[in-house]
Amino acid sequence: MKSIAFHSKLHLHTREFHVHTGSVPEKNVIISEIFEKGQFVSSKQMPFHTRDIDDTSSKIKFLKNLASDLHVSMIEEVKMLFYIHQKIQPLKKFLAHFKLGSIFFYRNILSEAIENFENSIKLKNDFVPAYVRLGKCYIKRGEYSKAVEIYEQGLKIQPDFLDLSNSLGVALTFANDYDQATYVLQETIKKKQGFEEANFNLGVVLFLSTLEGSSDQERAIVPSRVIRYIKALNELERYQDSYWQELFEVTLQKISEGNLEEILESLRDLQLKLITQLKIDVLIESFYLKFMYGGRELDYEELESYENRFRKLEEQRENFADYWNEMGIIHIIQCRHLFLQSVNEFQKAVELNKNYLEASNNLELIKNIKKGFLILLRAILR
Repeated sequence: MKSIAFHSKLHLHTREFHVHTGSVPEKNVIISEIFEKGQFVSSKQMPFHTRDIDDTSSKIKFLKNLASDLHVSMIEEVKMLFYIHQKIQPLKKFLAHFKLGSIFFYRNILSEAIENFENSIKLKNDFVPAYVRLGKCYIKRGEYSKAVEIYEQGLKIQPDFLDLSNSLGVALTFANDYDQATYVLQETIKKKQGFEEANFNLGVVLFLSTLEGSSDQERAIVPSRVIRYIKALNELERYQDSYWQELFEVTLQKISEGNLEEILESLRDLQLKLITQLKIDVLIESFYLKFMYGGRELDYEELESYENRFRKLEEQRENFADYWNEMGIIHIIQCRHLFLQSVNEFQKAVELNKNYLEASNNLELIKNIKKGFLILLRAILR
């Protein structure tokens, strides 16, 4: 079966993006990708199965519909991000900027991610997570000295924020300041000996330090510490998906093959991916931003759709407090929708029959608590 493809140009302010979406029949997946100036920006994919569809024309129609839906959703997502970006510019809402910056980062749209993280810091300069993610942006852009500067600023505010000091150690390593990187990572491990990522990063910088003064680099041996902590990372629950398992396996394979150039490239790639990974729930953050700043009311069907998507995460998230917190937020927003709908319905009943005492009493009661309910909702969300 031939692949199915869609292409759209997307003009957003001074930017032009190209969105390409197509099916990959041999892998049973549809992929939507964003490009800017010929450079890959981001992608998302959707698996599919056609084994229950008999005739070819029905399969083609099914795939076209899936690909079209994914293509449109990618375009709408990017358009919504830029719409919200413009809308919150004048607002003094540090958390909104932080959440939006996180999604821009996740989608690899780094200029807007940086702008939003910087705004978050301007509005609340002791909010250390914004420093962590702003530094990630600069590392992704290869601006390591700038990342070092950001991480150092964050550590002045919260010296024991170990993710920050680990990130600083990697930024210093990428900036070839091996002595300072070694010191920072050693100090980090003293505070938390079981910090596997920091132990791995220390092993890498010590290896690079030995190479720097070696006259025979080709005979250099990767320290056992590096191998040991790659294996330790491989066992951690947070790295059990196929993406990380394959990455660890490839890195260990390169080490066993002994080609120094490939080993260094593989270790650097692993460090980069570990330090720039972003543990956010895009579904949760997107829902919050769309509800608060999306420019229109979410209807009940959309709210129900989000709830159903959250429900599917319950098995893997049921022991995480933030999952239940976000479910509570969705449900109170659904309550808001039904609450406002009930006001209209009681009003309609009174308009149809002014002598309908029960409806009049209900309307009066609900109007009395309406302001308090909306203030409660606003306080929870903001």
